[in-house]
Amino acid sequence: MITGQVIDTLYKKYKKRPDSPDDLDISLLFDDDLSDIHGLTISPDDNLIIGSIDPLSPFHRIPMRHIHAFVVFEKWVAIVLHSSIIFLNRKEPQVTLNIKPVKRTFMSKLRDKMRGE
Repeated sequence: MITGQVIDTLYKKYKKRPDSPDDLDISLLFDDDLSDIHGLTISPDDNLIIGSIDPLSPFHRIPMRHIHAFVVFEKWVAIVLHSSIIFLNRKEPQVTLNIKPVKRTFMSKLRDKMRGE
């Protein structure tokens, strides 16, 4: 089961991109039936295309250079990006997305206090 703690750990562990997209273990996406279930392809211009996500979504086409890691779980494969994680179900074309909450800086908190918010 993927909990909030697991998600936080993914963001912390994979906070930096690899030196090159070639360092990613892309075979994880093409093992089993995952690529068939989600219509995964790599375009000639080095983008990961996820067919199970609406083409109008910004998560349909992801530049490989933006991907931090691929992580396999029992029922899901996580595609870790800087501020979001895409979870692809390994058995059906179900996609779940986590967007990292924006942390407020000390200065933004101070400004809000000064405004009385």
